[in-house]
Amino acid sequence: MELSPPHRPRVSRETRLLLSTALVAVLALWVLARVRFPDRPAPATPLEPLLTQIGARSTFDDLASELATLRPRVEPLFAGASLRVRADAALLPRSDAAPTHGSGRADVVADPVSGVVVVRLDNAGPLPVPWRTNDLAQPRYFVTAGRSEQALTLRPVFVDALTPIRRPPWRDLIWRVPPGVDIGADSFVFTTDAQFAGLAIDLPDGVAIVPSAALLAEVDRLMASGPRTPGYHGVDVQALTPALAKATAATGGVIVAWVDPDGPAAGILAVGDVIEAVDDAPVTTPLDWTGWTAGTPAGQTLTVRVRRGTDLQTFGIITAPRRPAPEARALGLQLRTMSGTGSVVVRVQSGSAADRAGLRADDVITRIGDAAAPTPAVVRRAFDRAPSGSALLVAYTRAGGRRITALDTR
Repeated sequence: MELSPPHRPRVSRETRLLLSTALVAVLALWVLARVRFPDRPAPATPLEPLLTQIGARSTFDDLASELATLRPRVEPLFAGASLRVRADAALLPRSDAAPTHGSGRADVVADPVSGVVVVRLDNAGPLPVPWRTNDLAQPRYFVTAGRSEQALTLRPVFVDALTPIRRPPWRDLIWRVPPGVDIGADSFVFTTDAQFAGLAIDLPDGVAIVPSAALLAEVDRLMASGPRTPGYHGVDVQALTPALAKATAATGGVIVAWVDPDGPAAGILAVGDVIEAVDDAPVTTPLDWTGWTAGTPAGQTLTVRVRRGTDLQTFGIITAPRRPAPEARALGLQLRTMSGTGSVVVRVQSGSAADRAGLRADDVITRIGDAAAPTPAVVRRAFDRAPSGSALLVAYTRAGGRRITALDTR
């Protein structure tokens, strides 16, 4: 009699136990997901969307949650539109400061060189924690903050990297914001954990953040010493065209078009010099020159690297206090004769009658009043003899085109 082999189940006992355990685990996780996320709709089956239910929330959800947490931490730092930075002082955005400062309020102190505006406070409050980092290349979210009479506005901004640069009047490094990043100038910038990063400012070539440490140092100086006087260097420049580059043997920079004979640069720079750098920063356009020099206070030295012929030299120009704006009656033209044609405009003084009429350097005045092809002396005499409050017609050419304007003699 043959013995039949023992009966073995098609699924082993261990397998059945493992499957039962897995089923119980799935059900338990589904129950936990419903408890953890009661606001989410229940799925038709717990299996397919299970991992989605118990997974991490999206980055945008996290960011919205962080903004909600950030608001009660940032809002007490503001006194109206200004941000408290000392027990007795707050920073005011420059865009909000113009009407306030113009009203002559004694509690507002503005520095025309740095653009920092401080409001004196008599009520203490919490102060921001300055943000300090050695890793500006790390991508991160910042939050721009501003407060109106209605509410605090917080807006997240992603910045893939910040670039340290040096720009006057800031002696410390400031941080250039990458192109395309939407950080508005005069915005207070915070990290997502409520540390104060700095103040966004406009540069001629973009936007930068002045770090909180540099701002606090400027507030301390402004409260102790008061506003500084903007400097005057007395130099006009223009772009280096291919023809000018060939004539000066220069490959980059801006060319000096005028030097005030009574200004700080007289006897140092000359017409035709090519300025390649200011304080070791390259200057490639007139906008670069304006950006580097406009914020320099009186008495500070501008170090300029100049190409003169085949020589490369470095000079120091000590800026002087800015001169008052010209009187409205001032013609404001520096001219040279173009024989048989008229007078070439060499320079137009800002705020003058010629400036208001829209005249520019290199325009050629071919007629003023009844005088054709006027010399510089005839132009000045015609303007001086015109009755006050009248308008004097001026015909001129610009880049080959013929135009006409009127000089207001008020």
